[in-house]
Amino acid sequence: MRIIRRIDFFLEAITGFLLGSMVALTFLQVFSRYALHAAFDWTEELARLNLIYLTFIGSIVALRRNQLLRLDVVTQKLPLWVRRLFEIGVDIVSIVVLGVVVWQGIPLLWKFWPVRSAALDWPTTFFYLPVIIGCFGMVVFTGFNLLGVLPTNSVSQDAKEAVR
Repeated sequence: MRIIRRIDFFLEAITGFLLGSMVALTFLQVFSRYALHAAFDWTEELARLNLIYLTFIGSIVALRRNQLLRLDVVTQKLPLWVRRLFEIGVDIVSIVVLGVVVWQGIPLLWKFWPVRSAALDWPTTFFYLPVIIGCFGMVVFTGFNLLGVLPTNSVSQDAKEAVR
């Protein structure tokens, strides 16, 4: 578990850096446009790239903290064993959907490599890469969560208690 804590710290540090650099880039862009009357071409594109990376790496951090947006109004009214079955089903569906995004997204990285971005002149693959990284990280950590739920056999214990 020590390595998981280090990974968590690393991901949180990356998201903090991305957020700070996005704020700095946005400030630089606004300052150069309105104070200097000469905007830099690359600041907007780099801030957008930061936002994309922040979104997908931040989604891994939110998943690890169990803070992803969810609507649980209906599931909170269900018995505990049904709720746990539902959570397992949601985790399995999430792994499948995220896995398909990774599986279908990897070939696109090679396809978009020759296409260059407008201001930075970087391969547009860098704009699609965080989708693959974020979805792969969420597959891994959702799998860890699922394995943490299944071995306890708590669903069958709750089901036995509900039958009594």
